[in-house]
Amino acid sequence: WKWILYMLRLEENYCRNPDKDGKGPWCYTTDPATRFDYCNIPECEVECMHCSGENYHGVIATTVSGIECQRWDSQKPHSHGYLPENFPEKDLKMNYCRNPDGEPRPWCFTTSPTKRWEYCDIPRCSESQMETSFWQGEDYQGKVSVTESGNTCQHWSAQSPHKHARTPENYPCK
Repeated sequence: WKWILYMLRLEENYCRNPDKDGKGPWCYTTDPATRFDYCNIPECEVECMHCSGENYHGVIATTVSGIECQRWDSQKPHSHGYLPENFPEKDLKMNYCRNPDGEPRPWCFTTSPTKRWEYCDIPRCSESQMETSFWQGEDYQGKVSVTESGNTCQHWSAQSPHKHARTPENYPCK
């Protein structure tokens, strides 16, 4: 849990949603004329995946041939180095399909002793799903630091060009 709290902090100049704004993640900008702006952050991919699914955070846990996935924190039946504590940014939860290494699509180690790993059958998102899948992002952990209008985000610890109280010290767990 410590890494989750760390990732949610107001760090660098990454877009965040410390006050649960209904419009989603935002930041103060480096543009003196624009105090803050919202960031265009896509919703966690649950029903479908974008591109190669490296940001897929859904709950599908079976392979294309129907084999149940092995838990990421387990070494049986297959020993591996993809332990959740070694790759906290890869969201290796339960036995869910993930793409921690840039494969063409999400995969998992299988529970079959004769099949080490296999791709998962996760559909690609349609263009309309990509355009409409936005969320509040109160737990957004990514590194987007540019707003939807193209402004660079101001560091949360900076007070210039915009003074504010939403500092890492005032919001240690956001």
